[in-house]
Order: sequence, then structure tokens, then C-alpha cells
Amino acid sequence: MKHLAPLALFAALAVGWTWPLAAHLRDAVPGGPGDNYSFLWNLWWMRHVLATPGLDYFHTTYLFHPFGTAIANHPHTALPALVAATLLKRASIVTAQNLLLLGYVFANMAVMYALAWDATRHVRASVLAGIVFGLSPYLAVHLLGHFDLVAAWVLPAFALALRRAVLNRSNRAAIAAGAVLAATAYIAYYYVVYQGFFSVIYLAGHSAGVGIARAAPSRPRRAIRMVCAAGAAAAAVAAVGIVVSGGRTFDLGDVEIAARTPQNALTAMWILVIGWVLGGWRPTLTMDAEARRRLRRAAAIAWRVAAVFVAGAAPLLWQAAQLVARGEYVTQQYGWRSVPRGVDLIAPLLGHPLHPLMAPFSLPAYASLGSDYVEVIGWLGIVPAALLILMAVRRRTFAGSETRAWWIVAIAFAVFALGPFLTIAGVDTGLKLPEILLRYVPFAANARMPGRAMVGVYMAAGMLAARCLANANGRLRSPAVQWLLVGLVVFEYWDAPILMTPLDRPAVYVALAAAPPGAVCEVPFGIGDGLSVGIGSQERVALYYATVHEHPLVGGYIGRMPADAQGRYEAMAVAGTLLRLSDRQPAPTPAIEGRTPCRYLVVNRSAMSSALSSYIGQLPLQKLATDRERDLYRVNSPPSTAR
Repeated sequence: MKHLAPLALFAALAVGWTWPLAAHLRDAVPGGPGDNYSFLWNLWWMRHVLATPGLDYFHTTYLFHPFGTAIANHPHTALPALVAATLLKRASIVTAQNLLLLGYVFANMAVMYALAWDATRHVRASVLAGIVFGLSPYLAVHLLGHFDLVAAWVLPAFALALRRAVLNRSNRAAIAAGAVLAATAYIAYYYVVYQGFFSVIYLAGHSAGVGIARAAPSRPRRAIRMVCAAGAAAAAVAAVGIVVSGGRTFDLGDVEIAARTPQNALTAMWILVIGWVLGGWRPTLTMDAEARRRLRRAAAIAWRVAAVFVAGAAPLLWQAAQLVARGEYVTQQYGWRSVPRGVDLIAPLLGHPLHPLMAPFSLPAYASLGSDYVEVIGWLGIVPAALLILMAVRRRTFAGSETRAWWIVAIAFAVFALGPFLTIAGVDTGLKLPEILLRYVPFAANARMPGRAMVGVYMAAGMLAARCLANANGRLRSPAVQWLLVGLVVFEYWDAPILMTPLDRPAVYVALAAAPPGAVCEVPFGIGDGLSVGIGSQERVALYYATVHEHPLVGGYIGRMPADAQGRYEAMAVAGTLLRLSDRQPAPTPAIEGRTPCRYLVVNRSAMSSALSSYIGQLPLQKLATDRERDLYRVNSPPSTAR
């Protein structure tokens, strides 16, 4: 019974924090127009697959018709889509998606509460942990379109099972952790990567006696440190000189060396600083009988988790293997300098960009850094930060292996979130960080936005804050003070009213839904994914309208677009010309002959260029319906039936 009140609080916060979502379950989705439409399409596609024998959920010709596309490496949300197609099958696609989102927000708090309760047996501390994680600014910004990432409850669920496996030596808990990991593969790819990362960090934090100690002084060490210090100072002076002078190019015989930016000099400085530090300190590793026992137990847990994951995620892993075998696995290609940046080191000072009171100064602050706050959010809040500082200052009061493990998790995820190089106030400091190597790790490389690792920081911060309240003394032990802190965190993390995208059902799509089978070309025409700016029109509302008319869509938008999609469409009659003209390119000369994949055209009159209008006027079309913005035509030439 003691948990009913916290759960009721979480339910109320789920409605209030996402307001006015609950008032628009049927006619709007959170966020601005964009990625949110693709998650509606995911739910529709699962319903269509279950109603149509022979279809494969992880490959569709209802996008990028006629050749289709794999969606195994797309944010496919297969498990939530299955829930929407079964338990929520009586609800519309829009209502089902919104109910899922409300469920995610509640579950994020409730499952984090369960994790903290398991560690502290303290209600107020556990409520605080649930709110720090479940209402975090990270989840607030991703609620505006990245619906898969809102289902973050899988992270504390995995941590809870793994914790019990470690502390209780429970094989059942290890199997449960593997089951959660497998389920996560059908919800959010990023969180599979983070759960794997968490496993390594948490198991190592509990098992290995790793530390640092001062190195014994010696003449060679002192000499090395002096050389490193002098070299670091020289590199810093060189960096300043490059900035002041604007840089220059040096000719050394046949070799030309360009020094126009300070990053290389700064990198050299950091390497020498690290050398100076290592000259005075040394890592320590305790490997006594107890440490070896813990490591063996950690290895036993790890293989059980991995085995259950492989069994549960086998269908998805098989799809990924087939993509690789066919050469269709798509990942972003980038260099050292073009790699996506992580969280700026001053982001924790920039406030909550969606908070009603903080937004007026937080949003301009992020904009001044040239940062998209959605991907580099770093605001922890004053209360959580103060509790973490208190724990750091009073280390003896809050000591223990569990606390140490969560500190290690917090630091590791924070370093991950900082990205490939340390950025301070928008400036690349030249310090390369471990995340820069992630692009060389197969499959994990597709977790390309490092700032999303902040979700692990919020989980660890919630656990540490809970331990701080549970073990507090003095005034901080007072229930009134603790509930006040909970209320202050709710205030700091508040984001309502949230942005909503209204949805409609234009008459042309209702008419198209009743039309005979055939693929649809939206005009202007376009293709796109999450790795590029796309080609042609990028009006992704076409994905939502596809759930209304239920016809295959020529072109479309997906997380990872088929690598040869542009070339294949440009070789097709009608579709190729539409793509080029929609992308402001000249029409092919001579015109492409042959069968077109487009049986129907939906033409947005207000978005048409003169070239597109002229071309549409030359096609053999029959108008079927019209409304205030669009016309629906049937193409009278025979469409392609290729699959």
C-alpha cells in the first residue's frame, strides 16, 4: 500500500508534465512536424502486417515503392507497435501513439522508483529518483518527436535486474536482465547500446578493485614530467599564436604544413598534460581472492545476459545480418572533424530550454553556441546538482560500493555524452575523448548522437540523489525538507504546455483510401532519412497521410534510406522527373520512357514550382478529388508492378 501514493503522483505528473497531450489524444501528437509522423506510420504498418498474411514487418514496399526498404536499422519501435496493434487495437493510430507516450512517461518514473526503492527502501528518496529520471530535461526534449527515446524505462528496468543479479547472486535476475535487453532491441536501438555500456561499467565498478595512487618519486619521472610540462606550455602558446595570427602555412622542402586552426596544437597540449599527470600517478588494481570471485560472478552474469539477449533478439539480429550480407546496411560516414558533437561542458549552466520561465534565456544560449538543444541537453537542475555536490564533499557519510558504482556510471556516461572531443562554450578544445572511437565499433556506430548518453547520467544522478536523501542527517533528514526538494525538482523540470502538431484528414486522402490499389506519388516528391538533408520535398506529413489512405508510397522518409534510392528513382519514368524537379534540378533530357511506379498523384498546389506545374500538365491524368490544398489524380498510363 505504501507505493500507491507515489504511483498516483507519477500518474498525475505524467498527465500534467505532458499537458495538453491528454486533451488531444485523437487529433494531435507532441512536437513540431517531423519525425513524429514516422512513429505513427510504424504503428499503422504493424497493424497492416498482422492483418495481411505474408508480409514481413522488417521489410516494406509501402515505403520507397516499388523496390521497398528494410526497416531493421530504422527506429521501427516494433514492440510498442505490437502493443498498439493488439492491446490498443480499438484505438486510432494517433490515440494509440499518445496513450503509449503517456504510458512511457509514467513507466519512466515508476520503474526508476522501483530501482531506487530496491537500493534504499526509502519512499521519499525513491520518489525523488523517479522524478529526476522520469521528468528529466532529456526526456522532455525528446518527447517532441523522438518517441522511441521517450521509452527510457527500459534502462532502470535493466539496471534493477542487473543489480539484483550482482548483489543477490541471482541467475533469475540475470536472465531477466537479458530479457529486458532483448525487448529493448524492439523499442529503441540507442538504449541497447547504453545497456551494454552500463553492463560493462556497473559490473566493473562492483567487481574490480581499480584505483589510483601517487607514483613513487624518481629522477626519471621528474624529468618526464618536466618535459611534458614544458611541451604542454609550448603547445598552448602555439595555439594562442594561431588564433591571434589567423594561422599560416609552412613550407619544409617538399612538405607543406598548414596551421590555420589551433586544434592540433591543443591536442598536443592535452597529450602532454596527460603525460604529466601519469608521471605523478599510477593506476592500481586489487586482485585478491575476493576480487577474483567478484570478477568470476560478473562474467557469469554477463554470459547469461548475452545468451538471453541473442535468443530474444534473434529475429532482429538475423535481419541485420541479411542487411550486411546484401551490402544494404547503412551508417553515417564522417571524418574526425565532421563527427557529431556532444554536450558542451557549459550546458549544465544553460537552463531548461522548454521550461516556461527558463526558455527565454536558455534557448538563445543554446543558439549562441550553434547547438541543437534536443541533442545536447545538459541541464541537471539546481537541486540534483546540489545533492551530488553534497555527496562528493561528504564522501565518508555517503561511502559504499553501491555509491561508488553509481558514481562511476555517472562519470562514464557523462564522458560518453561529451562526444568525440571536449567542447567548452562552443569551442573545440582539441581534447579527443573515447567516444571518437565509437564509429569503428560495428553496429554501435549507428548510435551517432553522443549527447543522448545523458539519459544514463540522469539515471545515475537519480540513484545518487536517492542515496543522499536515504542516508541524510540533520535537517536534510526531515520529511518536510525532503518533500520540498521533490517539489523543487518538479518545478525545475516542468515543461508544460508542450508543443503539439495537429492532425487532419484531408478530403483527397479520404477519397484515395476508397480508390483501387496502386502506389501514390506525393507532389512535390521527395526522399529522405536521418543521415542526410534528403532530396526533393521533405514534408514528412506524407507518412501520416499514408496511414489514412493505406496505399504504398513512392519515395518516403525513414531512419536509414536505401543507399541507391536516388539513382533508382531517377531512372524511372515520371518518378525520376518529379524527383529532379522537386529538388530544383532540370528535368532529364530526353524524357525517361517506360512504366511509372505512380498510379496516383497527390498534388499540393501551393508548394508547386512552375516547372513542376508545367510537367504535371503534360501527364495523362484524371482528376479524382480535390480540396482546399491538394488535387488527387489517377495516372492513366500503366503503373509498374515491380516489387
